[in-house]
Amino acid sequence: MRTVFIEESPTPIYRRIAQALGAELVRNGLQVLMIKPEGFNTSSFHEFVSKQSGAVYISNSVNNAIQHKVPGQERYFFEQFPGKVIFLHQDAILGGADLLTGISKLQAWQRVAPRTAHLCIEPDNVVDLQGLGIQAKVVPHATEIVATEPSLTDFEYEASFVGHVVPAVHLHTFSDQRVQSLVDGAVKGRQADLSFSIEPLLRSSSDARLVGLGTTADQAILKVAAAQWLRSQVTSQTMPFRGWIFENCDVGSLTIFGGDPAYLHRIERNLTIDRPGIRYKPAAYELQDIRRVFNKSKININLSSMQFDHAVVNRFHDVIMSGGLCLTDARSGLAELTSAHEEVSYTTLQELHERALHFAKPENAIQRALLIKRIQQDIVQNSGYTLLVNAILTTLDEL
Repeated sequence: MRTVFIEESPTPIYRRIAQALGAELVRNGLQVLMIKPEGFNTSSFHEFVSKQSGAVYISNSVNNAIQHKVPGQERYFFEQFPGKVIFLHQDAILGGADLLTGISKLQAWQRVAPRTAHLCIEPDNVVDLQGLGIQAKVVPHATEIVATEPSLTDFEYEASFVGHVVPAVHLHTFSDQRVQSLVDGAVKGRQADLSFSIEPLLRSSSDARLVGLGTTADQAILKVAAAQWLRSQVTSQTMPFRGWIFENCDVGSLTIFGGDPAYLHRIERNLTIDRPGIRYKPAAYELQDIRRVFNKSKININLSSMQFDHAVVNRFHDVIMSGGLCLTDARSGLAELTSAHEEVSYTTLQELHERALHFAKPENAIQRALLIKRIQQDIVQNSGYTLLVNAILTTLDEL
């Protein structure tokens, strides 16, 4: 029986994904062992990973211990693991790393390329990694929530947003004018069209910065690392960009669960959006609480992190499968997930306003419920942990 190690993350969403993935692998006849890094010290973890010949290690977060450098060395723990490694990227592939760290990680991935593979939700990441000789594939996101009956009455919230957001005035500024210009262009592009793709801006900027530097092989890594670093600078504008959306678009009464993320960093601060009809509640993390919010809101709004051009994040899947209606900023991957992509996506503030008001009307409750059930069927067919595990098993056979 093949043994698979999956590392458990302290971050709730990554821990939840790791546990659901492990359960599906077990259903496919594999022996799955959850790794809890807090049970190791540096020495014992190094000894553990070095002795697991013939096993598989799955990492779904850049913060996993396996993706850290061995102290005092320029090598990573995943390089010491003698078996096959699957990197599941459901976020930025380099996790917002600085340029030098990004280069180091990419070089390490090249060194272990024959026994590793990367499963990504962004096609551009796949293109970048394959260009460096690293095996990579596109996979859809997943949710472990089973289809729940949509509510028709007894709603607790008109519109809800679960996540972090701060007022638009808190957009970050950069000392490098070229970076500032790039970020401004990305933000303005998304403000005009929420389906605006940021990748062409990043690619042209990184290419221009690196003209004449290094060998052809050097340039390939430098361009990927630079583009990923630039994307992380754009991503830093996500929360104030969400604030701009809510400041400028009337979606009726809106309840925000979370808001200012300062509490995560033990900072006493509570930035709020000053607009009539907006109220705040504490962040919701427990799955049963989140599912209730999704089901008992007439409208759930998704505003994707600015790093994503294509991917439909698992928030959309979670809302729909909880029996809620998710209105999401248009991502190109939504059409691959559901035939109802135009009905539940928006590219402008006006479209968000119109869809929110339409589906909030009591006379449209049946239409809303039927739409949710239709998308639930699409999600089951086109995404999920069954498809993800199939991709993992196929990939392992190819290594």
